[in-house]
Amino acid sequence: MKTNLPHSLFATKLTAVGLVGCAVAIWIQWLSGDPSYPKFPPGPVFFIAVAAIVIYGVRWWWTPLLGSLLALLVTYGWFARFPKQMERLSHPGGIGHFAPGIFVGTLGMIILLLLTDAAGLVATVQNYRTRKHGTENSKMVLRFFGAIFVLMGAVVLLSHLHSDRYHNLMHMIWGALALGASFLSARTAKLFCIGSGLFYLSLAILGLTLGDSAMSRAWQAGPMLLHTGDHVFHLVLGSIFLGFGILPLRKRHYQEIQAAS
Repeated sequence: MKTNLPHSLFATKLTAVGLVGCAVAIWIQWLSGDPSYPKFPPGPVFFIAVAAIVIYGVRWWWTPLLGSLLALLVTYGWFARFPKQMERLSHPGGIGHFAPGIFVGTLGMIILLLLTDAAGLVATVQNYRTRKHGTENSKMVLRFFGAIFVLMGAVVLLSHLHSDRYHNLMHMIWGALALGASFLSARTAKLFCIGSGLFYLSLAILGLTLGDSAMSRAWQAGPMLLHTGDHVFHLVLGSIFLGFGILPLRKRHYQEIQAAS
């Protein structure tokens, strides 16, 4: 899974810089007295942690994708509150007041988010194209997301965080199945990715289509109550899984699979 990064190293570094910059922008807003942030905003911790993963795993082609996904989710949240964000830029300290820190932090936040979105995707594509040899990408993505879903699901259950328990259970079950599929053949892993992609994309499209527009696209899918954020999350997940499922195997790796079967 390792790769040489002569062309994509700059984009990878730019992704990490953008993530750290987003963390700094949040801290600027927080220290400037922005009331929309809690006593200590946890967001910067996540941005810096993912930036560390991108830099530490610089020779793994997929690490910039993590930074891009985080930035894309936050970018969506920024534009979902577009009128409020524009008000923060025009009147950052409230009507009749001007808070330079809040203005600079808000403006810098969206600029850095868009930069990270683009840089992470560019670095991921370039890394994939320049990796040394065909790798079992479907297995990698299943192990990565499967482990995250199982771990996060367990954390939610043990910490009694407020969440839809059925939605959390669905992701935990998928995570366990994904981990199991990742230890089977490459063909099985690819088929599981394709099936997962179609499932999550269908869930997202149905939610965005059937959800109540007056209630944040709330949609009762069986025992689960899903909202706009869930639909977008499922849309991103489905696109990733379907993409990894349909990406063709390199000729050398395909021949190895054929010889082993």
